[in-house]
Amino acid sequence: MNWTIKPLLFLLICSHLFSGEYSIKDSYNSLFESSFPIHATLHINNLIRKGATELTDEEKERLSEIGLSFKGNKIISVKPTDLDQYYETDHFRIHFTLDESSNDAVENEDYVVSMGEVFENVWSFHIDSMGFDPPPINSNNNHDLYEIYLLYLSPQYFGVTHGVPNGSSCHGYIEMRNSYSATQFNDHTELENIQVTAVHEFFHAIQFGYNCYEEFWYMEATATWSEDELYNDVNDFYRYIPTFFNNPYDAINTQGIHMYGTCIFFQYIDEHLGGLETIARSWDYSRDYASSPYDNSFKAINAALEDENSSIESAVNQMRVANQILSSSQSAGVYRYEEADGYLTVVNPPPKEKYFIFEKGDIDEITKFSLQLYGSHYYSLSTDSPVSLTLTKENGDFSFTSILKKSGTDQWIVTNGLELNIDPNIGYDWITLIVSAIGENENDWDYSIRLEDGFSEDFTFYPPFPNPSNGQNVNFDFQVITDQTIEFKILDILGHEIWHFSNSYSEPEVVNLIWNGKNKTGKRVSNGVYFGWMKGKSNQKVQKFTLLKKSD
Repeated sequence: MNWTIKPLLFLLICSHLFSGEYSIKDSYNSLFESSFPIHATLHINNLIRKGATELTDEEKERLSEIGLSFKGNKIISVKPTDLDQYYETDHFRIHFTLDESSNDAVENEDYVVSMGEVFENVWSFHIDSMGFDPPPINSNNNHDLYEIYLLYLSPQYFGVTHGVPNGSSCHGYIEMRNSYSATQFNDHTELENIQVTAVHEFFHAIQFGYNCYEEFWYMEATATWSEDELYNDVNDFYRYIPTFFNNPYDAINTQGIHMYGTCIFFQYIDEHLGGLETIARSWDYSRDYASSPYDNSFKAINAALEDENSSIESAVNQMRVANQILSSSQSAGVYRYEEADGYLTVVNPPPKEKYFIFEKGDIDEITKFSLQLYGSHYYSLSTDSPVSLTLTKENGDFSFTSILKKSGTDQWIVTNGLELNIDPNIGYDWITLIVSAIGENENDWDYSIRLEDGFSEDFTFYPPFPNPSNGQNVNFDFQVITDQTIEFKILDILGHEIWHFSNSYSEPEVVNLIWNGKNKTGKRVSNGVYFGWMKGKSNQKVQKFTLLKKSD
């Protein structure tokens, strides 16, 4: 590492136009009228992408004060030119000044060294641990280091990453604050503010290298997720998740504060669907699919999830269930959040569209319109008698899920299907219904729900999970209602018995059976389709599932 005094450097950065939900005016207003700290990267780059056609001369003048210039209708970023020193680490050149007559002056060299240490740690996480390619370097530079500028930024800006287009890939640079000790950043220490801003902004630098056309919601959600992945104790993203939890009906790609809270979706993927490798692969696919006229964000995420024998539809639905359960208990299984107790300090389960109170003999029906892309409606249900629920699709496709929390326990019964039967005789603390819009071929999703008398069950046999198993143990949950003996078998497609279980139950309870993929002699069985067969006092039921060894 070394210190160098450098000559002034001036570089014009070209603009690149492509679509996004934020208008030019939206981004302009966010940059200058926000009353709280913001990530300015989105708005700076949205302006660069879209150009200056809607801006007044006065607005252009204000934008010039934050380092933007204009060439016709193009908006051009201008690298800072009046920082007279730089400090180099293994991968970064950090530009700064100690000149006290400048608003950009840092307090001392220790601040610069600390900044360099943080960015090297961030580099190690993103490049070495997650396996990303380093962000592209400007070919006009006389060095191969990524550039960071320490400046006086608007009081509300955390930092800014500028992307400089070159086809679907952008090189760029990062602007960080010359101080993070102002009162608007006092939720965290100065070092913590530097840490979460650095990991967030450097991920943007990487993203610009992978796909400069990518949707902002996907960029911001994954960048916010990465903050907690590296600096888990800071929990800066807690400030954003309430907006996501409180608005479950919004499209998952909604912009604004919502998209930062969408980090919880990638946190769910991280914990249950392949870890950070899945998120890294999604950006590999984003690079493969890069195309300016089209939104390929869902396609890229889905491709990465398919590598884990899942899908974006399945992942969203499971996350929606986890957001209702909000538990760190191991018994929550695939619906567990490791930090659920922390989340509960800032959020509650999502708000309910309606509270159903069902009584025997009732018939109730509601119709809902305009549910948005991968959005969900939550309902509360209270009943003392069995109830049958039917979801009818009026427009678009849906998933329909019920969650019953067993009384006084950390056990939840999760059931999926367009027709559900709920028998409350097992005893429950609460019942929640979730309707989620799936597929991407509609602009809005309309549906109706009908409630009527259901039926009592000796037992309920729920779908096995995970399905396919992908090398994991397979869970078979069933709910015993009446005094009886339950017999359970796993059968192959020829009807041969692979595994057997039997037990007697004298009172209602929920039982979880776990099968490790081995037969009665302890030998691992082959991949393929199997059947779970269950018999009680007066009923027998079958569930089909696929056993797969974990992919290499």
